[in-house]
Amino acid sequence: MIPTGQHHVLAMILMAAAVTLNATKDGLVKMMAGAFSPLLILWVQFAVTLIAILPFIVPRQGWRALLPRPLGPQILRGLFLACGVGLFYWSVRFIPLADATAMVLVGPLVVTALSPLILGERVGVRRWTAVVIGFIGVLIILRPDFSGDRFGHFVALGAGTSIGLFYIFNRLLAQASPPMTAVANAVIVGTVVLAPTVPFVWTPPLAEDAMVIAAFLCISTLGQFCMITSFRFAPASIVAPVVYFQIVAATVFGLIVFDAFPDAITWIGIAIVVGAGVYIGVREAR
Repeated sequence: MIPTGQHHVLAMILMAAAVTLNATKDGLVKMMAGAFSPLLILWVQFAVTLIAILPFIVPRQGWRALLPRPLGPQILRGLFLACGVGLFYWSVRFIPLADATAMVLVGPLVVTALSPLILGERVGVRRWTAVVIGFIGVLIILRPDFSGDRFGHFVALGAGTSIGLFYIFNRLLAQASPPMTAVANAVIVGTVVLAPTVPFVWTPPLAEDAMVIAAFLCISTLGQFCMITSFRFAPASIVAPVVYFQIVAATVFGLIVFDAFPDAITWIGIAIVVGAGVYIGVREAR
C-alpha cells in the first residue's frame, strides 16, 4: 500500500504534467490561429476527447451514463466550458500566451465572488479581500488607460469568467457523476452545440499542418487524462494550487517559440492574481 504522502506527491506531479501539456497545447493553438477558426479547433478537440474516453466509460457504466443528468445544469456547465475555452483560443490570436493564461487564472476569483449567490456558500472577509486584490492584479495586466489594443486581454478575461462559472457548476454537480463521466458530459454538450458551426468555419488542413494538428490532439487528450487521474490520488485542496504552474509553462513556451516575454508590469499583475488565487485555495481547504 502506497503511503498517503506519496499519493499526494504523485497527484501533484500528474497535475504539473497536465498543466504543462495544456500550456503546450495552447501554444499549438496559437500556432494554428492564423489557419483555423477557434470554433473548429475547439470542436475537433471536444470530439477527439470524447472518442478517447468512451472506452473507459461505456464498458463499466453503459451508454446511458453519457446522457447528462440533471439535464439543465449539465448543459449550462458544458456551455460555460465551451465558451471559456473558445474565448481563450480566440484571445491568443491577439495577445501573448502568458498574458492569456494569466487572465484565465481569474477563474477561482470568480468562483469565490459568485459562490454566495449561486452556491449559498459563506465567504469571509479574508477571501473577499483576496478577490479584490486579485482583480487589482487583473487591472494591472489590462492597464485600461485606453492606449493601445486591449481587445485580446478583454477576450481572455471573458474566458476566465466563463471558466469560473464552469468551476461553480462543477461544484454544484460534484456528486452527480464520477470525474471521467463528468468530463464526457461536458464535452458532449460542447460537441453537439458547436457541430452546426463546423460547415461554416471548416478549413481543409494542408499537409504541412498535419504534424501540428496531430500533436495538438495527442497532447490535449493526454493532458485531460493526467488532470483527471491527479484527483484520484489527492483531494482538490492539495492538487489545485499546482494549476498555477501553467503560467510558468506558458511563459517558457511563448519565449522559446514566439520570442515573447511578459514585461515587468504584467509580471506584477500575474503575481498578484496567482497569489490571490493560491490564498483563496488555502483558505477554502481550511
